[in-house]
Amino acid sequence: MHSPRTLSHARRLRFASLLLLGNRLLVLAASGLLLVSVFANDRHLLIFGSILVAVSLALILAQWIAASHAGCPLCMTPVLAPMGCMKHRKAKRLLGCYRLRVAFAIMFTERFRCPYCNEST
Repeated sequence: MHSPRTLSHARRLRFASLLLLGNRLLVLAASGLLLVSVFANDRHLLIFGSILVAVSLALILAQWIAASHAGCPLCMTPVLAPMGCMKHRKAKRLLGCYRLRVAFAIMFTERFRCPYCNEST
């Protein structure tokens, strides 16, 4: 089992996973709110839903920047960034996403298994 090299590296991993999980929840809330506003024909809900969409787009950008600097300590691949790299054959998904599984593992168990080199950290 490998550990992050510095405390700031561990904080970056945790911050990037928090942004990823928050963004997923915000996108779900925004899409639900926009759907309700269309069916209810409510202009205030539509404005609030549009603001949530703009905030989620800003969070996507922030998460992308934060995740590009937080990688696996062994293979140095950013585990929370959208990469087109080949995954390990034993890598597992959560709801069809490798990054989501890593983010949940970091937030709730404080350890994760890299989907690229399959080493636990």
